[in-house]
Amino acid sequence: MEYLSVDAAKNKPGLRLVLTRSVPGPWSEAAKALFRLHNVDFIPVEQKGGGRNLDLLEWTRHRNAPIALHEDEAPRVRWLEILDLAERLGSGPSLIPADRSQRIQMIGLINEIAGEGGLAWNARHLMLNVAYQTHGAEGTQKNPMYKDYQYNPETINLTKEKVEGFLADLAAIITSQKASGSDYLVGTQFTAADVYWSYFSNMLEPLPTEQNPMPDGLRQTWAILAWSIGSYDPIVIEHRDECFSQHLGLPLDF
Repeated sequence: MEYLSVDAAKNKPGLRLVLTRSVPGPWSEAAKALFRLHNVDFIPVEQKGGGRNLDLLEWTRHRNAPIALHEDEAPRVRWLEILDLAERLGSGPSLIPADRSQRIQMIGLINEIAGEGGLAWNARHLMLNVAYQTHGAEGTQKNPMYKDYQYNPETINLTKEKVEGFLADLAAIITSQKASGSDYLVGTQFTAADVYWSYFSNMLEPLPTEQNPMPDGLRQTWAILAWSIGSYDPIVIEHRDECFSQHLGLPLDF
């Protein structure tokens, strides 16, 4: 994927989408998918994962990705803000259920995947913990993610339990949905919940290299999640693979 620098993108019209460059960051990959599924063109803008990104911070007051900037509107950084923007600008089938109870379920499920305190948040804690155990507290001063994610070595066991509990609940949801005749996480249609799980599941079990040409170092780092927890039902990965086969393109392009 070709990226513009922050300086080059500032005055461009249309939608600028700040993305983590050269890695399949799950928040970025899901955001890209939302706009692509809704046929919305965007200009990719570079964010350096784990970097200070001072130019980005000065422009948007945020240093992480994704950030969606449409014309002169305020930057959108939360997953629900980005989903709402894709729905407003785009075309094609909605990724949000029309039924209110299903909509509530979808929003809650995505938040458990991508929100603060959710699966990916806790996965980052487990990954940071390995580095902490290796380098000690001194190493945390060099990586802003320890502060951003409020890392606490005393809560790691609870973190593992949260991840395991979520994966068990997710497997139960998929099993129940299949028993009712649905191939999707919510209701009977492909929704943003399926999108988010498909990309975030790479932190648990990455797609193979030919489909996800991520750096070897990152693949090793993400492997920490799976070996830090107990076993999980393979149905959660089977669902991911079905979503990519039926709705999402491969290989990943970042």
